Amino acid sequence: MKVLAPISSYDELEMLAASGAEEFYCGVVPREWLDRYTGAVWLNRRSPKGGSLETFSELKRLVEGSHRLGIPVFLTLNAPYYTAEQMSWVMELARALDGEAGIDALIVTDINLLMQLSKAKLNAALHVSSVAATLNTEAIRFLLQFGPSRIILPRSLTIPEIERIVNATRDEVEIEVFMLNDGCAFEEGFCATTHHHTVGAFCTSLSEMDTEFERSGGRELTRRQNSRLRRNLTDYREWIWYVNGNGCGATANGLPYGPCGLCAIHDFQRIGVASLKIVGREASPFKKLASVRMVRAIVDQVRSGPDKLVVIERAKSLRGDRKHCDSGYMCYYKVEA
Repeated sequence: MKVLAPISSYDELEMLAASGAEEFYCGVVPREWLDRYTGAVWLNRRSPKGGSLETFSELKRLVEGSHRLGIPVFLTLNAPYYTAEQMSWVMELARALDGEAGIDALIVTDINLLMQLSKAKLNAALHVSSVAATLNTEAIRFLLQFGPSRIILPRSLTIPEIERIVNATRDEVEIEVFMLNDGCAFEEGFCATTHHHTVGAFCTSLSEMDTEFERSGGRELTRRQNSRLRRNLTDYREWIWYVNGNGCGATANGLPYGPCGLCAIHDFQRIGVASLKIVGREASPFKKLASVRMVRAIVDQVRSGPDKLVVIERAKSLRGDRKHCDSGYMCYYKVEA
């Protein structure tokens, strides 16, 4: 079970590797893409500014440096879909990423792109992005015909669901799961928008939306019904606040808040999950560093073999304020202790 860290600059390489990252993933958005499609049409699931490297030479330097440390680098080409014009451009980029940059794997969502990459027989492995919404074993069976070596499961799946998938596909494909930092109020794979400010994705402002209740037929709500709906809305807004990174807050020690799967690492080790994904290519170097250290601390503890309850207590202690863990809203996965 590996610790998979986001990276967006060569300058982050040494500190993330020294802190325990065992795999890297990143994006690159060459100038040519921006000239053609502007910053509002994303080549991958992150903004071209801040979340991705901007030149091929920067990427090549990062890959070479990472390989010297024995760490593979995976690259995202995981837009939900590409137009026919974009597809030929993306395929040309994929061949360059494989042959010239030496990328170890391409992370893909679009089934058409996955098919074409499968036929291209590149050296780079193929990973299926969580944006493909691979929610069950049958979906994986379908995808295996295109030769992926890894499937990244959506964060909406439960531990029992993940365990069934791993048990059914253990000898055929690796399974990667989310571990830290990024939530989604919906199922990301069914989302047709982006978080770019010019698009106006409403999911990031759900907790502040004005709300009114009314019954069909013009009848008024009773006081009890109105009270229940208001209470439900309050709970929903609290959950949204956690999904969106606790208001992008941090502990007194500077550790990042936000959706978390630390307590589930003991289960994932037992199940046979291959990799734990830390979200945040666009995050600050400090947040990446703190995230890697937090996940690696729990992974090392699990590898040393203590009881599950000991691991969970250690995980909660790292999150700082216990009330956030006790709310249950900050957890990717519900863990049975």
